[in-house]
Amino acid sequence: MITNLVLVEHPTHPTTLYPFSILHLPWELRYGAMTIIETWLRLTGTTLLDCLGRPAHRTSFYARFPEYRGHQLGVGTVLVISSRLLPTKEVVRQITRHACGNPPQCFYAGSELVALSCSLHQWEQLAAHDWHDLERSVTPSWQKHELRNAPLLTYLWDLFVYGDATIAEQFEFYADHTIHHADYGSGSVAVLNAEAIAVGENSSIAPLVVLDASAGPIIIGNNVTIMPQATIIGPCAIGDHSVIKVGAKIYPNTIIGPWCKVGGEVECTIFQSFSNKQHDGFLGHSFISEWVNLGAGANTSNLKNTYRPISVELPSGKVATGRTFLGLLCGDHTKAGIATMFSTGTVVGISANIFGAGYTPTVIPSFTWGGINEQRLYALDVALDTARRSMARRNRQLLPEEQALMQAEYQRVLAK
Repeated sequence: MITNLVLVEHPTHPTTLYPFSILHLPWELRYGAMTIIETWLRLTGTTLLDCLGRPAHRTSFYARFPEYRGHQLGVGTVLVISSRLLPTKEVVRQITRHACGNPPQCFYAGSELVALSCSLHQWEQLAAHDWHDLERSVTPSWQKHELRNAPLLTYLWDLFVYGDATIAEQFEFYADHTIHHADYGSGSVAVLNAEAIAVGENSSIAPLVVLDASAGPIIIGNNVTIMPQATIIGPCAIGDHSVIKVGAKIYPNTIIGPWCKVGGEVECTIFQSFSNKQHDGFLGHSFISEWVNLGAGANTSNLKNTYRPISVELPSGKVATGRTFLGLLCGDHTKAGIATMFSTGTVVGISANIFGAGYTPTVIPSFTWGGINEQRLYALDVALDTARRSMARRNRQLLPEEQALMQAEYQRVLAK
């Protein structure tokens, strides 16, 4: 029986999950209506034993989420998961069918080791620090299994591929909140396929809202406000305390985390949490980290005029995504002024203050001030002050552990 869960950051993810990886670990990513770590815990029914990753990021993770500090049960089997492997019911079913403490079991996706199970004593003997340590620990005596249909995470845009299936699979966790036409007795809310729409407690849906779950479920969390004349087309997930503004058009495969404010036209986009795009403007096939604010009339291009596949520039070099649609990848604490126009496949680091006329360059480093007609370096003390002020508006504070990561990124930018 699996009782303990360990998540391990894959060595490639600090680079490939940029810019989210600047301040975060992979399992914080939103994956449907939950984060990756929430989904693993829910599907496996385990207790979190530990999360292994870059030391400073691990310290920041536990500071921000003290509820995840390891709680060793002292018995049972430890399931160790690479951050490359994404959680699905089918993957968990295959793992639990074979997982046991003795002998250790190894699980592969193709030729890649993505998970293993062993006894608690064996795990303590491994003394692993990263995934490479675990790969080196595998011996011929360990039993090996091939996982079928195992989704793997390499880049942020991979999450767009799995969004619809993930929301559909997670809907059963929210089925107790399925709405009925009687819930909106005035008839002023248009509900299509009510059985596939779940609305949490204390959420408010205004008149003239359209909820269309014909093509996939809609999951609305607790204390969500949906203002008049908004249209939401599933599959879609909206997190607790978020606000959907008047007349918003939310298209399929959009995932909005908690405490976000979203308006305008949004398609196949992930908002992590505490980020705003309140006004008109288009945002498509984009990833928005935390504490981001996109000003009125900000727009993204997510399709080239040539219809050719899109490449992006990451710190490690140019990556051919193979995708026809890809918009903005935006790091934490970045702000964009009114009418900002993001080019196709734009990558923005953390704490950038973007403004100016015309299209943005496709690469905007962290702590950029301006970014269009000119690029200057945002003063670190001012950037940190802005972060503190924006977080205080949501009764949050910038923790020393987060500040340390921001300072490290600033030094990296300075050194280039």
